Amino acid sequence: MPLPLSTAGRAGRQPRQSPRKPRPAGAPAVRALARDLVSGLDADERAALSRLAAAPQGLAVDALEPAMLERLSRRLGNCLKLDPAGPTFGFTTADLAAPFAAALRDAAPPRSNAAAGGATLTAIRALLSAGDEAGALALFRRAGGVFFMHFHGLDACLEAVRAFPQEMREGESALVFALAMHALKSGNVSRARFLIAQRYGAEANDLGLILARPGRFPLDLRLFRFLMAMYEDTAITDAMRTQLFDALGEVPIDDHLQRGSFYNAMLEVFVRRREFDAAGALAQRARHHYGRADAHLLGFYIDLYQAILALMRGVLPEAEVHCRAAAAALRQVPFDTASDARLLGLVQAVLRYERGEVEALVRFLNEEFDKFAYGELWPTVAELAINYGAQALARHVAIPAARLFLDKWRIQEWRSNRFRLIITLREVTILQSGNRWQEAADLLVAVQARINRTWVESAADSLLRLVDPQEIALAMAWLRHLIWEVPSRPMLREQLAELLRNDHLTERQRITALIWSAHVARLQRDVTAARGALVKALEASGRLGTVMPLVEESGLLERLLADKRLGPFALASGEARTIVRRLKATDAPVSERARRAGLTRQEMKVLTLAVEGGTNKYIARSLGLSEVTVKFHLSNVYRKIGCRRRAEAIATARALGWVA
Repeated sequence: MPLPLSTAGRAGRQPRQSPRKPRPAGAPAVRALARDLVSGLDADERAALSRLAAAPQGLAVDALEPAMLERLSRRLGNCLKLDPAGPTFGFTTADLAAPFAAALRDAAPPRSNAAAGGATLTAIRALLSAGDEAGALALFRRAGGVFFMHFHGLDACLEAVRAFPQEMREGESALVFALAMHALKSGNVSRARFLIAQRYGAEANDLGLILARPGRFPLDLRLFRFLMAMYEDTAITDAMRTQLFDALGEVPIDDHLQRGSFYNAMLEVFVRRREFDAAGALAQRARHHYGRADAHLLGFYIDLYQAILALMRGVLPEAEVHCRAAAAALRQVPFDTASDARLLGLVQAVLRYERGEVEALVRFLNEEFDKFAYGELWPTVAELAINYGAQALARHVAIPAARLFLDKWRIQEWRSNRFRLIITLREVTILQSGNRWQEAADLLVAVQARINRTWVESAADSLLRLVDPQEIALAMAWLRHLIWEVPSRPMLREQLAELLRNDHLTERQRITALIWSAHVARLQRDVTAARGALVKALEASGRLGTVMPLVEESGLLERLLADKRLGPFALASGEARTIVRRLKATDAPVSERARRAGLTRQEMKVLTLAVEGGTNKYIARSLGLSEVTVKFHLSNVYRKIGCRRRAEAIATARALGWVA
């Protein structure tokens, strides 16, 4: 029932007879109402309301953002009003300022408030000091629980958990999961697995086992282990997926954090299967629940994930929209989170690379890789970094640098068979693009899979029926090899036609296959078919806004466009001309800093003298350094340009034109 409130005019509109002291806190009913209303406000709304409570006669309308005025009017319509004569905005009566000020002082801090981490931590410690362990744990759960760090920051989470006695840290699920989440956020999957095994036993790290025994393992464990599976790159079978959705049915509808995180983890499952439409729907559900929970950082992850999905599908405009949304969400996070800023930096650099701006991605890889790769990382982000990073380094620095970059990924502790294959296939592509076909073939032969050279050579309609993304990628790697080795082979055109009919190809893969089809048709003197395939490839790239598949097939594309029977015909399309111009922009010289793979001036001097034949002793004497320092600089040079020996570094420097 609405509270009866006075509608008297504000001071200033007519002379006041005498100042009146506001009542200290109002009647009990008013105080209770104020507490209830304040508890439903987020941090920004509470901050604005505090300003109004400090100015009982109201604030000028322009003192608050229009969006905030609308939000407060919607939430507190019976208590606040707009006075157009001022124009001012404030309480319907000045007497309401005191009870709302008291409610704001007494209220539990909102989870999205920047100061909430410190206030909550202080309150937890106070309760523990008073011996109220149950109250401290309840407060920890209300402040985020498993997701405490996403509201208050990594350090605040660790301090809060460590404030509890050790037996509680090891026995209470909320504390165990929060510590495990801290380990995942820090890039330490093994530590998270250890904590789970310590509390629930080693079998708790077998997701399939605990899902199959829901009566034995609690719901919060099953859901958290599924969330961990996103970081572990665990394969989720159809049976496990059914069991997981059954578990979701046990989650209350209004538990937005848990439901949002379920959809977040399930999103990775559908991305792995390349079911992008379903993944997009899951992302929207996750974003909805995180929004209801005011979880800005978790919402940032979903926005970023949607940008990556768009990049994987090759839809650049959509990726840019989601990337801007991710940046906006990250700005709302009330604490510094450098690791998440690096994730955003990677996606922004990839988008610039797609637009033909190479330098940003090369610089990111040189300056941020080590911090980026060993922090919080889920497989889809790693796959994005592997694909784009290796391509950029191979094309714009040197093939050895790209191979060293991939070697760094191979030592990741969470690596799986799937990821080893992704890394191997990326290395194969690099070698093929660099005309090192035999080395590439040797790597492919070493892959233990049913899709081998013999299978691909005899495949026709089998290519149409491929579903698994890794099998499709492996088949295409062998097809690229066969196109180079025996392009006149009659069966190739039939094979490429069947591959293009496969609905499970991504748009990027389809563009690649179209370029191959144009190349094979040209060699087999079918100009009409070559023209058609080439135009389709260029227009598809232009429509999606992506140059990556064209970059990987730039050798074939150059020959196709140089053919007087094909090039002018294909470039008659404005969309095709635009994408070709962007492709050429990726060949433009990058800045000296990026072109030199991030070498410092001193490192460049050391490398120059080494190229000229100087010994370490000679270099040290010439530059006024110790031999130990010279060796240190050379080791940095080798690492940055991807070389293992002095001779290889010298050859790379000469090949890239850094020295005469």
